[in-house]
Amino acid sequence: MKFNRCCKTRKKSPDPTVFSTSQCDELFAAVLVHDELYLEAKLPDAINLDYSQEQLAECYHICQQLWLSGVDRAQLCLMIEKIYQQGFLSAEDKIIYHGMRAKIKHLRFAYVTFDERHRYPRMFHWMTGVMGNLQDAFKHNQRSALVRSALLVRFLLTKFFYALIIKEMNYFQPSTPESFRHYVHSEINFIRLHLAKNEITGKEFHEMRKVISRQVAMYDNLKTLYPSSYHCSISEYLSTLNGLMGSMHDTLIAKKFDQTQDYYNDTFVMPEDIKQRLIDLTNKYLESA
Repeated sequence: MKFNRCCKTRKKSPDPTVFSTSQCDELFAAVLVHDELYLEAKLPDAINLDYSQEQLAECYHICQQLWLSGVDRAQLCLMIEKIYQQGFLSAEDKIIYHGMRAKIKHLRFAYVTFDERHRYPRMFHWMTGVMGNLQDAFKHNQRSALVRSALLVRFLLTKFFYALIIKEMNYFQPSTPESFRHYVHSEINFIRLHLAKNEITGKEFHEMRKVISRQVAMYDNLKTLYPSSYHCSISEYLSTLNGLMGSMHDTLIAKKFDQTQDYYNDTFVMPEDIKQRLIDLTNKYLESA
């Protein structure tokens, strides 16, 4: 049954499985290198999506446990305040902030992938998105954009709104295997649609990269919970794509801020290496569709 925003009978998801510290540490280590390059990585002959509903639920709940045990609201507020006041973070604070943001982003990706509704939880999505804007402004030294984003994040981290965010995340509904397969194939078809274009905008490229990021997050979970050479090979290939596309997107954002290229309207030809890797990935889904 699809989620009804006006429905008052939503049931809270059951208490998640308690995963071991080593499993959570292994997942977090994978999340931190989600864009590492493995240029020789090869995909299997075909990508299959045969997972049970229990497996899909476990993939979400380990991310939830990682978030609940690893993101402290007060500490995150302190990091945002330092960025707002100083415009920079110390080397130690950067590591702390990067780790917390990585866990937040990973949980958002897990929710949209493994929940039956396959859409972001609204308030959690807002917070994660604004933190992304803050990251871009912080990285490219855009003070006015930094101040706006920091104020918005700080507002969403107030006790009242953060409690609503936690409540929102507790209404996870594990995807059925059929819904999961349909969702992943719709993501791959989205990439195919843009690969058919001769040129794309920076925004379109970013949307394609977000699909790959969600795929990386998915296989971070699968290779942690169900280790195999099959999962590892796909994970390394996707990590490489994510890294190459991330570097390209950094360039596009820099051009956006210095106003040398319109992010939303100007088009460009996608680098051949990235395009071919995306084509190879989408082709692997043909046999398993």
